[in-house]
Amino acid sequence: KNQPPKLINMSEIDAILNDDAKLTEVAKAAFDAVDTDGSGYIEDKELKQVMETVAKDIGIGSPSDDDVKEVLKELDANNDGKISLDEFKVLIRQVLEVMKSQAA
Repeated sequence: KNQPPKLINMSEIDAILNDDAKLTEVAKAAFDAVDTDGSGYIEDKELKQVMETVAKDIGIGSPSDDDVKEVLKELDANNDGKISLDEFKVLIRQVLEVMKSQAA
């Protein structure tokens, strides 16, 4: 189930960005990998875990609790203190758009 993500090319990124169902599918797969307690939300401890993993992978220092709070606040559109799939989907769209602009 937890296979490493495969690299995607420009046309695949375009296809995902232009198809809401595909975007939801991609976001849900990433979301489920982060939502380790299966609550249907990403809480601060899960977000921190992901941020720590990413920081380690790219060779930067671990995020502080304030860093995690800041990211949570930015993604948490309805201010309920956790990230829903819809809120997470916004992040995935932004990430894909950045990947697309860097690949162009």
